Amino acid sequence: MTNFVRSITISIQDASGTTLTVNYGTLTGGTFDSAPVPGTTIQPGKVVSYVNGTTSIFTSLGGSILLTPASGGSISVNWNWPSGSSASGSVTAQSVNGLGVSYQMLNTQTNFPTLQVMITNAASFQAITEHI
Repeated sequence: MTNFVRSITISIQDASGTTLTVNYGTLTGGTFDSAPVPGTTIQPGKVVSYVNGTTSIFTSLGGSILLTPASGGSISVNWNWPSGSSASGSVTAQSVNGLGVSYQMLNTQTNFPTLQVMITNAASFQAITEHI
């Protein structure tokens, strides 16, 4: 593991009933501790994490990971952390049938925030959001 002075962890939890395939992972700044490998899968019930970091506090971080659910569509996970600003993230789901996608940024007040992404079955997603 690299000794980053600041990093963003992208944590992807597949809480759905479908397998997710990693299409690619690209960076606009920093390096991956362990890069997403195109063609690898995230099985239902599993969590995978990727760390984008830097050994300089002045280096901007950012990137994207594209996932393809076995049930169709695509999920794009994006993050950005310019030097001197706050970390941010977003997730865009396109044509995903029967799936819910949610995300949140955690620990943004530290040098090691996490972009937490959760993919669920649509019925589970509705039940989760109704209780919030």
